[in-house]
Amino acid sequence: MNYSSGSGDDLPAHARPDEYLAALDPAPTDWVTVLGVPLDESHNWAISSYLTWPAGREHALSEYTFNAWSVGSAGISIEYPSRRTVFNEGLRDHDEQSEFFVQRRTHHDRTEPSVEFTPSFLWYFDAIPSLDGSWYYLDDAGRDHQLVRIRRTDTELRIDVAALPLRRYLAVRERLLVVLHDRVTRLDTVPEPPIEAVDRTEQRHFAFHSGDLRSADRPGFVRLIGKQLVLPIAAEPADLARPHPRDDRFPEFTILVTPATGEQVTATCDPRKLSTYFEDRGTPHYLTRVYFRREVLHRYNSEPSRYSVSSDQVNCLDLWRLPLGANPEGLIETWLGDLGGKLPGEERDHWLAFNVPPRGGRDELRHRRDILGQWVDGPPDPVRHLFEGREQFSRALSRLVGRSVYREWDPADRIAFEGLHLPTSSEQSAADALILTLAKGVIDYLDVKAIRSLPGSDPKAETINCLEAWVKSTGGDPDVLTAPLRVLQGMRSSGPAHARTRGWKATLTRAGLDNLKPDEQFARLLAATADVLEALAQHANAQPEPAGPKAGTGKT
Repeated sequence: MNYSSGSGDDLPAHARPDEYLAALDPAPTDWVTVLGVPLDESHNWAISSYLTWPAGREHALSEYTFNAWSVGSAGISIEYPSRRTVFNEGLRDHDEQSEFFVQRRTHHDRTEPSVEFTPSFLWYFDAIPSLDGSWYYLDDAGRDHQLVRIRRTDTELRIDVAALPLRRYLAVRERLLVVLHDRVTRLDTVPEPPIEAVDRTEQRHFAFHSGDLRSADRPGFVRLIGKQLVLPIAAEPADLARPHPRDDRFPEFTILVTPATGEQVTATCDPRKLSTYFEDRGTPHYLTRVYFRREVLHRYNSEPSRYSVSSDQVNCLDLWRLPLGANPEGLIETWLGDLGGKLPGEERDHWLAFNVPPRGGRDELRHRRDILGQWVDGPPDPVRHLFEGREQFSRALSRLVGRSVYREWDPADRIAFEGLHLPTSSEQSAADALILTLAKGVIDYLDVKAIRSLPGSDPKAETINCLEAWVKSTGGDPDVLTAPLRVLQGMRSSGPAHARTRGWKATLTRAGLDNLKPDEQFARLLAATADVLEALAQHANAQPEPAGPKAGTGKT
């Protein structure tokens, strides 16, 4: 600060301007506070911001006070000297060379205040709102990145924007962000002589002065008020076509082992450098098989709201898709060129960590389909079989009782059930989580009142007992039609849902699963559950149409 009167040396540390100003960076890389308000009616500080264009830089810093009053509100005004009535939309003020960026509207205290950004800022990032009012965006790999964060306490609210994305937006818009700071600090005494100081650079303009409130309670004050600029990043226009930088690293993956030496041979996955059927570049072919431990899929299986995994591909929302297969040894197989051409750069290091030399042969069905161009059915999908079995079971039994036999899904449970998959490791914990999800979706969501209305069932019995009574009364075999559900319920109750007891081992032994690894146990359990649901559906469909009102209408 350049002092023309007084000094800040005798002020308390928290009242001095130097530390506050030192933290203001025209080229930040962390966060930028673009709006701040006190919530305790103290009115002793505020932060606001607006946009200007490069030609408006000098005008923005010509004064240290706020000059963009007309942005952020719409209304009628009169032009002089023509006295023409014009409508001001509140997005630009050409006289002040300013443009709207962000504001907080209080709505006359009729509802919760809202924070509004200029639409192009959120649109550029295709930003997604969070429940707390913050915003985030997805990169090419489908991962979340926080764009706007809300910091709120009992006394203040601060709206921060991630600095590098903000500066990227400024660059693509060819704009500067002007941030106004106004900070008042009360003092026990009035500074003498009065303080007058200015801080003026190419990136900011601040004034610092003292005053007398003529109050018996802390009459003195100092005020720091001014503007700072936040500058755009330096980037080529072509790089700004996308809201975040592209990861163009193409790691090398192991594609084979030299027989004589045992040395692993690696190759780039950059599709621009790989040979094809149309051009031999002296490099490995695009359709070179690359193998991975099945644990590579754990990341995707663990987030079913974001990823879907099947026997022939992994998908991330509508952002990317990687075709894959599995060889006889259970290794995940994909094409070398697809790792560079279809997998986002942010994901390639993840796959590299699970890359293994080829072993165990190739996925023959995939070879026949992708290389030989043959029409072949894909490998059996036990998860899809389960979903189909549950749907058949639901339709068939609902026809018998005249109402749905399954309760409405909780959204979180539905996402978890639809993300059901075979374990990606032999760890018991992996199988435990899947057993809980399977039992919840198949048994726990059954509407016991609907099941109790099946012919022959006990109106006071639990779900599986009711099913078993119905099966017996209609000539079915409970050992075939309900025993697998008891196994599922028994494994859930004696294992994952509670502390393991002797009942866990007893259940495994009765089901013939005791000599299998946890992942193999779950695969068997999944298949048996799908089969029994399908069998129950067939048994229900073999029953005569219920008498009375048309089933499924809910009418009495």
